[in-house]
Formats: sequence, structure tokens, C-alpha cells
Amino acid sequence: MKQKVWLITGVSKGLGREIAKQAAETGDIVIGTVRREKDKTEFENSINAKAFVIDLTDTKQIPSLVNSVAKEYGTIDVLVNNAGFGLFGMIEEFKEDEIIDQFNVNFISVWKLCKSVLPYMREKEQGTIVQLSSRVGIAAGIGNGIYAASKFAIEGMSEALKLEVEPFGIKVLLVEPGALRTDFFGASVKYAENELAVYTERLNNVRKNTKSINGRQPGDPLKAAEAIISAVNTGNPVFRLPLTSGTIETLKTKITEFQNCIEASEAIAKSIDY
Repeated sequence: MKQKVWLITGVSKGLGREIAKQAAETGDIVIGTVRREKDKTEFENSINAKAFVIDLTDTKQIPSLVNSVAKEYGTIDVLVNNAGFGLFGMIEEFKEDEIIDQFNVNFISVWKLCKSVLPYMREKEQGTIVQLSSRVGIAAGIGNGIYAASKFAIEGMSEALKLEVEPFGIKVLLVEPGALRTDFFGASVKYAENELAVYTERLNNVRKNTKSINGRQPGDPLKAAEAIISAVNTGNPVFRLPLTSGTIETLKTKITEFQNCIEASEAIAKSIDY
């Protein structure tokens, strides 16, 4: 199998780190992104790979990053848009700048990375873009509406991107993990600065609930990384790659919800047509 060049964002820990580790162990060339110099040093000392220090919210840096990788290695075969974080709280609790920060990291930087890498993939008429969505990119719930909105945006962009780049031999893989046993609900999680007691009085406390999950998530990040690498190397039979039983259950619930909606609304919907 031809040696691939991987560009993976967010490799200092979690799923991104595991994907980078396993891809490098197969003999592929791996380039990761981290936010701090000490993370770069630790990553490069422990994995046969290279890292760039970059704040992806500063999207002006992204084209030069992609250009540097493509110039040094001649191509980018796989882009894994993994970097991101979860922002939790009730919709009413958020300030505008908190929401902007969530979308800058989870969506705008992903769009800019896709935009920057596509010319190189089109030139070779091959490549794979791996988009990390989430179970909550399928269905949102109490306290995760803003995070879910950023992942719904990834889902919509990826659905369109898949159709746009297929004629050039480029694949898009939309990964939808459930709760993986990473640091997502530990140091990586953020909450709305404002907390309205009226919600905690009526609903479950999202801050306590998410913190209590940390370290007890049912999903294995090693197996998730294996599944992603296998899907890239052998081809996934479908556009989506749902990971964990929680994601499958969410898909089933959503299908039932849509079916119920069709049955209840089909007649009125069709009556609107000329």
C-alpha cells in the first residue's frame, strides 16, 4: 500500500493523538497540529511524526501551514479535521463571544482547512477529508445546543462537500463518535460563563452531569482510531461512520422521529404545492 501523508489537527491528546499514533505505526507520514510548543516537543518525542504549533482560530495561518506540508511532502493524502472542543450550557446562558469562539474552532477553521487542502488533492485527483462530527451532530439535547449547532454545521457542509469533490476523485468521510473515553469532559470541556439557576431548578444540571461522565465514557478511542484508519485505507461503504452504540441508538431515534413526522405531516406538506 502506498505511503500516505496525513495532516491531523489536534494531536496533543484524545482521539487525534491516537489516530496520529496508529497512522504513524503503519509507516505513513503524519503531521499534526498542536497549540503549545511543549505539546509539539512531547508529541514528536513519543511518536514518529512532526507537529506544527498553530492556533486554528487564527485562520490566516492555515494556508501557510497547508502549503508548508504540501511543499515538504509533495502532497496531502488525508486531512483529519479533529481539533475542537465542547461548549455546554443552556441556550439562554451564552454570550455572543462564547458562541463565536465555538464556531471559530469547530467550524470556521475546518472550512478553511478544507479550502486550503483541496487544490492539492484536486491536482492529484485523489485524497480523503475526514470530518469529525459527533453523536450530537445527529440530534441535540438539553445543554449541548451550541456545541451541537457547530456539529450540525459540519454535517451540512460535509454533505455538500462530498458531492462537490467526488468528480475529482476526492472522498469525504463524516465520523460521528459517541462518548469516547478521552479528556473531552475533563480539561477540554467549557461551559457558559453565565449560569441561570432557573434552569438547574427545573432541569438536570448539565455541568455536574458532564463532569460526572469524565473517565466513564463507554467508547474506546483506540478502537475508534482503528475504525477511522481502516475506513480511509479500505474505503467506507457509506459516507457516514457512526462510532459507539450510542450513536447507532441516536440514529435510530432520529429515523423514528422523521418517520413519525412524515406520517403526521405528509398530507399538509403536499397540499402546499401548486
